[in-house]
Order: sequence, then structure tokens, then C-alpha cells
Amino acid sequence: MAAPQARRPPTPPPSNAQRRASSSPAASVSASREGRSPARVTALIVGAVVVAVVVVAVVISSLGGSSGKSPSSTTSATHTTATHSHRPHTTTSAGSHASEPSTPSVGPAETQVAVLNGTSTVGLAHRLSASLQQSGYSQATALDGTPPGSRQTTTVEYASGHHAEAEQVARTLSVSAVAPMESSISPLVGGSTVVVIAGMDKAGSTGEASSGAAGGESVP
Repeated sequence: MAAPQARRPPTPPPSNAQRRASSSPAASVSASREGRSPARVTALIVGAVVVAVVVVAVVISSLGGSSGKSPSSTTSATHTTATHSHRPHTTTSAGSHASEPSTPSVGPAETQVAVLNGTSTVGLAHRLSASLQQSGYSQATALDGTPPGSRQTTTVEYASGHHAEAEQVARTLSVSAVAPMESSISPLVGGSTVVVIAGMDKAGSTGEASSGAAGGESVP
């Protein structure tokens, strides 16, 4: 007759300490994952924001460079440069008489006009001064001084501040050339403010001059 098998004592249920020990690694891993997940999410968000900012900056920079080199801007800059390049020339032309009064400061009777003969035609200065006197320039005087060179065109020259009077005298004699007084002319005319230098264009008839020269009279 077989001997009865010995019964193994039942395995006692794990104690609370054993349960805690067996569950602690999983709990640690879970806690570790829970602790790391928010940090990773935050890092990803920050990284995405940084990338977006960089991309926006690059796009804005590219657009700004393209607009700065647009044909319309280049054309506008070229036009502006061309406009400025012409301004000095315009200012020089318009400013040559900017300081001169636009109207005569004195009337014809008070204007001191000297007439010089710039040609070899005898009596030409005398005839022009007589014409001016008939037009109200009572102080118009023919002088003996001879300007340098031979003048083909009659010129009206003026002292500083008397451009308007010179223009008026030029209109009276139908002369178009008006200019500031030359330094070589000033010693010949004394205190006259306007000088008429007779040229060959005003020679015309010399009957009066010929009669004066025939009588032995020297007439400028």
C-alpha cells in the first residue's frame, strides 16, 4: 500500500511589503515618464516657436530686398538724380542778375550814360549820344576814350546795381547785348553808371561825322 503524498503547504499571499516592492519599478518608470513628458512638450513648443520666428524673419528679409531693387524704385532714383544734376545750371543762369533791381532806380534824365566809339567810324559815339538825349537821357555824353579791340556789335554795359538802367538804355537804342562793365572800360568813363560801346552795327550813315572831320574837328 502506497504511502500518502505529503501535501505542500499553500503559498501564502504576498505581503504588502512584497507587493510594494514588486510594483515599485513600474511606478518609478511611470513617475519618470510623467515627469519627463511635460518637459519634452515644452521643449518641442519652444523649438517650434523659434523655427517659426526664424522663417518669418527670412521671408521678411527676402521681400524687403526684392522691393528695394524693384525697377520702379530704380527709375525714381535715376530721375531724382537727373533732376538734381540740372539744378546748378539753372541756378547759375537765373542767378546772374539776382542781386540787381528789376526796375531802374532813377529816370532817364538822371541816368549817367557814357558813349564810347568801338569802331573806326568817326562821330559814331556822338550820334548815339545825341539819339539818347532826344529820348530823355540828358546826361548822355560821347567820350574820347577808345575801348580795346574793334567792336562789331553795340553793347550796353553797366556798373554794379544799375542793370535795370542799362536794359532801359538798350531798349532805347534797340540793342540786345547787355553786360556788366568790363574792368578795362571803367577808367574811361569816370562815374558813369551805364556805358554804350558803339559797334559797327550802328555805323550806318556817316554824313554828320564826315562833315565834322572835313572841318578839322575831332568827333568821337
